[in-house]
Amino acid sequence: MGRRLVCDEEIQTMEDYLKSYGLNRKLLRLDRYERRFFGYEPKEEELPGELTLVRAKMYEVRHFIMNMENRDEKLMLYYHYIRGESVEKCAELLGISRSSGFRLKKRALIRAVEEYERLRD
Repeated sequence: MGRRLVCDEEIQTMEDYLKSYGLNRKLLRLDRYERRFFGYEPKEEELPGELTLVRAKMYEVRHFIMNMENRDEKLMLYYHYIRGESVEKCAELLGISRSSGFRLKKRALIRAVEEYERLRD
């Protein structure tokens, strides 16, 4: 089976999916902050679903990245989306140039789209 072309919209959708990890991490930090400094206790109807769902989504994104095959692509996505490092810092960690880092990120996102599609089928 040949590889198909992945469109920019699919790449953007994958990037949004991977970025959700960082957003959910911030939501958990905000929840801890509210509880610690403001004594916030969620209402009965909010427990425990919201935070459990956030954690489940984070696990899903992390699991997806960690199951990718190519090590460099996996590491780029892991450091950039899970650890929150800039592409430049990821490139430095991987021992490649800044421009190679951006190319690797694009290639990793294309591979992630293909992998996600394969898992869906």
